[in-house]
Amino acid sequence: MTGPVTIVFLAGLLPLIAAHAAYLLNIFAGTDLLPQFVCFPYTDGCVSISRAARSGPGLHLFRALMLPGAVLLLLSWEFVREWLRTLEACTPQRAWFIAGLGMLGAFFLVFYVTWLGTDGEWYRWLRRYGVVFYFGGTALAQLLLVWVLWPQRHQMTAGRLAKPIALLTALVSLQWTLGVFSAFKRLIFDDPEVVDRLESIIEWCYALPMASCFIVIAWMFSRTRFHARFHVGSP
Repeated sequence: MTGPVTIVFLAGLLPLIAAHAAYLLNIFAGTDLLPQFVCFPYTDGCVSISRAARSGPGLHLFRALMLPGAVLLLLSWEFVREWLRTLEACTPQRAWFIAGLGMLGAFFLVFYVTWLGTDGEWYRWLRRYGVVFYFGGTALAQLLLVWVLWPQRHQMTAGRLAKPIALLTALVSLQWTLGVFSAFKRLIFDDPEVVDRLESIIEWCYALPMASCFIVIAWMFSRTRFHARFHVGSP
């Protein structure tokens, strides 16, 4: 893999490594992750991603991986915009809008990661809105990308993109299903402990397909040989 393919692939892989490695490092380092916060978070929900990585040596590892990851994410959306233009999959304005939403999410990811683990109301505000806009901007950009690609999945590049587009659609659909469920969970459950655990489970299960989408996009780039044709500054 070279060029945009590698960058987009890493933009998806780094967040997955960062979250899991930081959590495991904090567990083995014996930090303030007490036994009740040691579990399989995808099903038990004993700890959120933020709590798993906001202290101890795991915090430093998380920052070291996620800050470069935010830069790669920013570049990835520029590559997506250029890729859509190259394939004439949508209008340039629509491609810019999709990429702009994704870049907004990458920008706010920097706020979230930079102030993760700090104290103070202002820093909590930056973290809270940083993660909201990161998840929101990225998920909406991915949804609009699917909206553009799905109707053309059998026509684009002689159908070579049909399978990756289908997989991308499944991952995005899972994200939005989890998002809708999260919005209504407090109407279904009234036990605060259950709600907290569900929030943590949803956070882990939401972040996994969101990051995996970029690995699929890298697959689409590879199938269309985009990595061989892209040149920075091309008209």
